[in-house]
Amino acid sequence: MSFDVFLQRFEDRKPAEVDRRLVLDVLRTTAFRGPDAFGFYVVAFPDGVDVEFSARGLESDDPFSGCAFHVRGCGDSLIAFMFEVARAGDMVILPAMEGNPIVLVSEAQKAHLPLDIGDDVEPICVRAPSDLAAVLTG
Repeated sequence: MSFDVFLQRFEDRKPAEVDRRLVLDVLRTTAFRGPDAFGFYVVAFPDGVDVEFSARGLESDDPFSGCAFHVRGCGDSLIAFMFEVARAGDMVILPAMEGNPIVLVSEAQKAHLPLDIGDDVEPICVRAPSDLAAVLTG
């Protein structure tokens, strides 16, 4: 299994800044290396899964409105981490996979989605990491 998952914050139907401090707090609960010069971290989980976490601007003054996970293997810890990062940053989850689902971590996010996003699919709201796992694994 290999796919990318993008997280993006929207406000008033446009990309918006994320409170990077809250996302950093979630990252600091894990074992990680980075960032490198391109804003990539490698996050390792106790179940043996690791992920490339692309978060350019997370530890700088550069704009930070979203991030991405480059998934090569999946586990419960990774799914929980994705969910917590999305929740902390009030970000929508956009997995690059068949059907291109739009995953919300709060019903309130639906009102901020750009008008052209989700023309083909209804957003799915997840309330727990297990709900996100069901979406990502089918």
